[in-house]
Amino acid sequence: MAIKDKLYSLSEDIIISTYENNSRGILSQKIFNIEDVNMEIQNKYPDLQLSYSIEKPSLISNENSFESIVFRGFDNNYNFENLNKFILGSRIQSSLSNKEIIISKSLSDKLKVNVGEYLSLYFQTRKNQKIPNIRSYKVLDIFKTDFPDFDNNYIIGSAESLQNIYSWKENEFASINISVYDNSKIPITEESLSKLKSIEKNNLSVKTVESKYQNIFSWISIFDFNIIIITILMILVAIISVIISLFIFIFEKIKMIGILTSLGLTNNSLREIFIYLGIDIILKGMIPANILFFLVSVIQNNFKIIKLDPNDYYINSVPFSIDLVYIISLNSSFIITSLIILYFTFVSITKYTPSFNINSK
Repeated sequence: MAIKDKLYSLSEDIIISTYENNSRGILSQKIFNIEDVNMEIQNKYPDLQLSYSIEKPSLISNENSFESIVFRGFDNNYNFENLNKFILGSRIQSSLSNKEIIISKSLSDKLKVNVGEYLSLYFQTRKNQKIPNIRSYKVLDIFKTDFPDFDNNYIIGSAESLQNIYSWKENEFASINISVYDNSKIPITEESLSKLKSIEKNNLSVKTVESKYQNIFSWISIFDFNIIIITILMILVAIISVIISLFIFIFEKIKMIGILTSLGLTNNSLREIFIYLGIDIILKGMIPANILFFLVSVIQNNFKIIKLDPNDYYINSVPFSIDLVYIISLNSSFIITSLIILYFTFVSITKYTPSFNINSK
């Protein structure tokens, strides 16, 4: 889940661009008739949040060191709330100026540059250009996502800067980025957008974050399946342990059941006694276990004691998810299952005569 949340934060929910852009993976070619596309989207889907971006390949240099990167420029409508999750310093409050950039921690270490210092970027605006366009940018912030493909290849800046370099107009962009309020509605929204006349007329591609990172999402789905299998096995083991414990508990009290029955105590009263005793046993195990889980989760999420290799898992530590609805549901299901087992076990015992129960060893 933590990896999915990162992907949704690093990429827009739906990206509209040319087929060439989406196939190459770099949103560098401008969208023609973008005003018509914008108008149709906003008229039919006024609740969608739109922003715009441009991506251009570049070389970044500092002290004779060069790195090949992709400059991702956003317009003023871009919401930096998601990106702020990965910023190591102060949060970005508004849009970037055309002289500011944000770079990754890995690039910062390679180039030995810190916040407030300047970097030179080289852009080739024409195929046969011998001398590249050079721009100097101030490093405003440093981010760290633990996605090597993103950290090693992207810097964040202003779309206005790229528009100036490549002589694009202020309303010309390479992609329309759409944010959907509910992630579960992304596939439906993508299908609806694909059928718009302006999309078909201008031969544009509509791509979701899941299709953009299809390999990673497929890899995550394998993990999800494994987690489901492990969870089911753990629940089965827990239920079997409870069944054995309750059987032992009831059979140890067979003589007591016989004596109380012979003294005139009804089965309903006996059942209530054993149910209360069973609940006491269950809670004595569940309450400490839940407290231990919350303590371990809080400690791990805050201090990240159990580490992971970001190059393999895209996160630097094992995340613990504290979902109260899931935890309450799991605990409730476990209690109900245990009580059902206790009830039927007790019923089977009370079918025997009191003399049998008293004489049993």
